[in-house]
Amino acid sequence: MKKGYTLAEVVVASVIMLVVLTALSIALIAFVRGGRNLELQEGALTLARVEISEIERLDEIPEPGRTERPDTLWGHPYTIETTIGFQGENAVDVSVAVSSGDSVSIELTRRFHTDRYTNRQEIL
Repeated sequence: MKKGYTLAEVVVASVIMLVVLTALSIALIAFVRGGRNLELQEGALTLARVEISEIERLDEIPEPGRTERPDTLWGHPYTIETTIGFQGENAVDVSVAVSSGDSVSIELTRRFHTDRYTNRQEIL
């Protein structure tokens, strides 16, 4: 009698290895995509915070309206959209939306209260 594996055993082992390797490949691809999305979200949040803090540092609140500009962080392109609108007599809402393609979008909103005569800003 010869010792060794039969053709059926080799086929079953090959199928099992194929299933395991396919599952590992899918998991690796999902991990890489998740890491990229996390990096894009972190960059968008950083840009939104920088935009809000730049507006906070201004002596006067900008005029109401909407502006849009491109920016790049860590080699990734982003679009920054800033919207400023009055909410009542002494309140101004500043909304900053940062997006990167179709996959990432972050929006931050701050309300500023201002005394119209001294134009002093206070953050809620």
